[in-house]
Amino acid sequence: MKHMKKVIAFLLVALLLLPGCVSQYANKVDKEPTPAPAQQTETKTETKAEEKPAAAAPTEAPAREKQTLQVWYAVSGTSGDKFVAMSKAFDEGNDLVDLELSYSGGSADTATKVSAALLTNTQPDVALMYAGPLYTGGRNDYTMGELVKRAEFDVDDIFPGMLDYCTYMGQGICAVPFGISTQVMYYNKTLLENAGVDMTNPPKTWQEFYTLCEDLLTKLGGEGKDFTAFDVSDAPWLFKSMLKQNGCEIVVQDENGKIKPVYNNEAALEVTDFWYSLVTSGIMAAGEHDNAENRFLSGNCAFIAATSNRISRWKGATEFELGAIEMPYFKEQSLALGGNVMVILTDDPQKVEAAWEYVSYLTTAENNAQFALATGYLPIRKSELTNPDIQKALSENALYSIAFKQLDYTFAYTHFEQMGTMDSLIRNMLNKLEKNRGTSQDLLDKAVKDLQSEIDEG
Repeated sequence: MKHMKKVIAFLLVALLLLPGCVSQYANKVDKEPTPAPAQQTETKTETKAEEKPAAAAPTEAPAREKQTLQVWYAVSGTSGDKFVAMSKAFDEGNDLVDLELSYSGGSADTATKVSAALLTNTQPDVALMYAGPLYTGGRNDYTMGELVKRAEFDVDDIFPGMLDYCTYMGQGICAVPFGISTQVMYYNKTLLENAGVDMTNPPKTWQEFYTLCEDLLTKLGGEGKDFTAFDVSDAPWLFKSMLKQNGCEIVVQDENGKIKPVYNNEAALEVTDFWYSLVTSGIMAAGEHDNAENRFLSGNCAFIAATSNRISRWKGATEFELGAIEMPYFKEQSLALGGNVMVILTDDPQKVEAAWEYVSYLTTAENNAQFALATGYLPIRKSELTNPDIQKALSENALYSIAFKQLDYTFAYTHFEQMGTMDSLIRNMLNKLEKNRGTSQDLLDKAVKDLQSEIDEG
């Protein structure tokens, strides 16, 4: 993704970004760190505001005023329906908050719209979006970091990795997790059973997975057949997980806090060479990741690495039985978190209080558990795993069980201004690798060099 200095005028005119990238608006507005509103009482009728009515005593907090919140959300389908239903339930039960909900498009569209809106001070009050910390922490707004300290929220109940996912540059919390996912290794259970493949002891390492896929190609592939054993719908996401599995950090911060990409060392080379072998062996098609889900659902691909959110989308929608296994690994199990977060973008104290009440409602253990069950996204609170409905789903649905089990070894990659650029460079690098347009080392070096140049320009 291009640096924001190069596209800021374009944003104002066309409101467009490169597909799949996130905005580089972060850090482009100089402002002092935004403190959180003062700690509020637990009643809904009192708050602190920047001004008091003339008739009020100086020490008297004015009554809460009814607020209308503009809410943008970047989830659709089953996830969007559930989010809207939960939001309407909050709206109907709250006399002091009215919500105006707007679907803002997918991840890239929402990034475009939020970026442009921030430039013109027309941003929504609340947003459910990908890479939210770029739009809060990136503007030195860590209001959320103070809000989560309120006792009734119980921040210690949130999975630590998900809190990390809600920070900017490894600094303070500036978002709240909601709609978090990992990639899951789904497979066509019907196809494998018909091929005589026993999955009672599934492959654990990538090498074991490779051997199984070679066997599948022998049984089901062949000249003229449009069949591959494996594909992935989001290649950069999986590649970053694989790097960590092999002991390679993606980026590090120097003593001055500056980001430095490091994914071109020996460990990264091993991962990249393995990726290339998936293509040269015929296990994975070259440059077909955008069509991976269609191929899998049509029966032309046996395994696919895709977001856990597909658990709800694909349930009952396939002509074959779905199966899932934990993601294979190199040296250690490790998976990058993905998905969306809630951010508060208003700085009006009354609206911040109303927005926090809304965010708190959505992220209670009970409400978030129901969202997770309905959508395939992951629970954000440790206490949700004892929820009877969650326990039932874990015992009855193997796909949920796999997705939730993987929480034990997830990690959050660092949110930084050029994060969208990094993913775009990795995607382009892998596409060239798969099409044999350069060596693994040369392509890695160029991807790292180009990202470092973007960072240095920033």
